[in-house]
Amino acid sequence: ELLGDIIIRGGGDPNISGRFYNANILAIPESWTHTLKNKGIQVITGDIIADDLIFDRVYTGSNWPENQLSEWYCAPSSGLSFNDNCVDIILIPEKKPGSVVTLLVDPDTSYFTIFNTCVYTSNKKEHAYSVYRKPETNQIFIKGKFWINAPPKTTWVTVHNPALYLATVFKEVLEKNGIVVQGNARLINADESLQTDLEVIAQTTSSMEQTIFVTNKQSQNFYAEQIIKTLGAQIKGSGTLATGIEVVHDFMNKLGFQPEEYHIDDGCGLSKGNRLSPTMITTILAYMSQHQHGKVLWDSLPTSGTDGGLRRRMIAPHYKNKIHAKTGYIARASALSGYVDTRSGDVLAFSILMNNFKDLCLVRKIQDDICKALVDYYH
Repeated sequence: ELLGDIIIRGGGDPNISGRFYNANILAIPESWTHTLKNKGIQVITGDIIADDLIFDRVYTGSNWPENQLSEWYCAPSSGLSFNDNCVDIILIPEKKPGSVVTLLVDPDTSYFTIFNTCVYTSNKKEHAYSVYRKPETNQIFIKGKFWINAPPKTTWVTVHNPALYLATVFKEVLEKNGIVVQGNARLINADESLQTDLEVIAQTTSSMEQTIFVTNKQSQNFYAEQIIKTLGAQIKGSGTLATGIEVVHDFMNKLGFQPEEYHIDDGCGLSKGNRLSPTMITTILAYMSQHQHGKVLWDSLPTSGTDGGLRRRMIAPHYKNKIHAKTGYIARASALSGYVDTRSGDVLAFSILMNNFKDLCLVRKIQDDICKALVDYYH
């Protein structure tokens, strides 16, 4: 037996999920479990402790839309995260009008309480349902009607207290594999983080390169929030949004921009308080084109007609794969910034920021037209 606790010490890594493990959400906790079994451990006398102290516990941005906090793009940031700090809920169609909709929940864990009153309907017009998590809790409510002939629908719901989520799921995986846990899954106390005589049983790491790739290709807000707090933790010794923003200030300062000329309110751009100019963004892009890690940024940008936010844009053969750029969108604001491969063999950096419009399709078409003109640019 293992006398004492197991501590899962988080490093701010956003990649503890099934994303790099054939979509097996439990791959990492299962690998930790096998390591313990291989050491002959059958009983753990203490607790499974989640150590998320590398970051603060301010999970979401103060200016994020409060009515959208159960949505995947508002996932909380945490020093110890799991499955993008969401649970995957799949509504499965069945030919049973009037009965409650069958759900597949992944990971299948006791951490959530699901209240499901959504029923099947044979009338396609009645197909309308909502999935909602009550703030500050892990109670999820599914209501409405689901058409019996609809395809299966996956919805991702954010979690409250992500570190405890991982500890709970790990404890359940241990027990499913025959390891008895006598204590509880719980969050670390500040005084426990001072222990230095701990034995490392298993370590799971990922790279910043992977993280940047997912952030930009998938427009994954959660990853961007993890990055900005990681910058604070690694460079300023404190994993908060404020210290992460200080690191951004230092970088912008190096490029010649003063803090009063722009405003950064979060890592992902979900807040309406962010203020930057196209000049700043193109200056950053030009700087990064000469940087030793510039290729990491380039490779992470969505490519026209191919992937990410540009997979359905600029798909004509002449423009396909010529634009490498990051999309950005919140209500009434749309952006596209990145690089263009021109026909004359140059690479141009560009940034288009548009706001206060009514028609998103129209502004995206304008952005695409500008990009196409840049591809055809001869000097």
